[in-house]
Amino acid sequence: MTTGLWALALADFRERRRRPGYLVVLLGTLALGLLAAPVGDSRWEVFQVTDLHGRYTSGYVGTVTALGGAVWLSLAGFGIARGAIGRDEQSGVGRLLAATPLTRVAYLAGKFGSNLLLFGSMLLALAGTALAVQLVKGDSGHVDVLRLLLPYVLITLPLLAAVAGCAVLFDTLPGLRGGLGAAVWFAVWLVAVLGAQAGGGPDLLGMRRITASIRESIAAGGRPADGVEFGVGLTADNRVLGTFDWPGLGPGEAGAQVLGAVLLTAVAVGLALLGALWFRRFDGAGPRPAAGASEAVRSGGPAPEAGPAAFALAPGRLAPGRPAPARHGGTVAAALLGELRILVPGRRLWWAGAAALAVLAAGVAPDGPSHPVLPFAMLWPVLVWSRLGHRAGGGSTAELLGACPAPVRRGLAVLLAGVVPALAVVAVPAVLLLTAGQARAAAGALAGALLVPALALLCGAVTRGPRLFQSLYPMLWYGMINHVGGLDFLGVSGERAPAPAAVAAVAAALALGALALDAARHAAR
Repeated sequence: MTTGLWALALADFRERRRRPGYLVVLLGTLALGLLAAPVGDSRWEVFQVTDLHGRYTSGYVGTVTALGGAVWLSLAGFGIARGAIGRDEQSGVGRLLAATPLTRVAYLAGKFGSNLLLFGSMLLALAGTALAVQLVKGDSGHVDVLRLLLPYVLITLPLLAAVAGCAVLFDTLPGLRGGLGAAVWFAVWLVAVLGAQAGGGPDLLGMRRITASIRESIAAGGRPADGVEFGVGLTADNRVLGTFDWPGLGPGEAGAQVLGAVLLTAVAVGLALLGALWFRRFDGAGPRPAAGASEAVRSGGPAPEAGPAAFALAPGRLAPGRPAPARHGGTVAAALLGELRILVPGRRLWWAGAAALAVLAAGVAPDGPSHPVLPFAMLWPVLVWSRLGHRAGGGSTAELLGACPAPVRRGLAVLLAGVVPALAVVAVPAVLLLTAGQARAAAGALAGALLVPALALLCGAVTRGPRLFQSLYPMLWYGMINHVGGLDFLGVSGERAPAPAAVAAVAAALALGALALDAARHAAR
């Protein structure tokens, strides 16, 4: 049984590491490691200690990169970890597994193991980056492998095990398998991360033990340590910082973390296996044949892929089964209407209520050079944006009529379909800001309304799925509300934010990249 579970987990991990989303998150993890412990004159920080920063010992570099990895991967990594069960169901692998003696518990344990391998591979790469940073920086030539790796083993890995277990659990819950699950996890992540830093909840990041040890080292160096404050999050600090010498968590100090790490790992396993109570092991799995499908499909044959060749125009409706002639005369406006009819219908009542609330709340008066509600209103259309650039739950205009086969026109229609809900959110705040004399802020809001759909379109075109955007956008949004200048796509931080023209230029570059990728795929077909 153990050999079978390992083989299942390893095979699933090998398949998932070839996906573009894995590469993007891995590169983001390595970039975060370089930001957490920069070797040049960078002012970016992930671990803040009032007006100080530590010398690059093995313990310090290992701790700050491990904390950054915990924060990043617990959000972005969740997006690529979940969805494995749904892929097995859609690809037909689930039907094969349903015919084997594999139990529900064993299957879910294999998926949990695959998630752990996914996170573990990224942590190994991050630890290698931390070691390279220490050697290049040259603050300390002594490499203490134990102190370098302890934060990963006792803090980051148990936390990511819990994330892996939650990803499996969300995959078994029908209501949380889609975009709503991403929204729910973002809320959980915010509460958990902020609570771990504020000390008001479970110490998931090990901050109490780390900060106590650092305070002792600062006091031993002759500095007052009572007023020292700590935080975890990507910020830029242009001040000249003092230094302190901290060797990192030693075996004695880390001993207190062992029990917490073991308990958190046990909870992670329990969360992963909890889904066995309602998971049916793909019994009866497989896509339902559509009305009018051939008898071969009804009897269990493979369903044809949705595409322009699967539909033809009938008087007033679509008729499956006959190829549709390519029509190059379709306008972008007609394709845009088709895209909006796909993206917007089918949204649940709560989504419509959130839309109305977002539009109404956006009508409040602006507060100086920013609008207080606009950043939160920009969370509402995320489920619409995450469907751009790929076929998910309804496809695109190409599947409807084949009315816009030209890739540029089709891509423009998809992009504009994402811009429409963004403009619905920012239109009123932009007008209010403009009438209040805040022209730069109004332009920033409009530029942000172009950037986010363009980012969603590129993410969907690259990965052919919604997960990457659902992982990246919350991080971008979180950086914006924390006034990280380079990530402030709406301009809420005033003069520190990028110029609206620069944001619009980035949006155009992202959109052109997505259109070029779609055109290349169209030419290849």
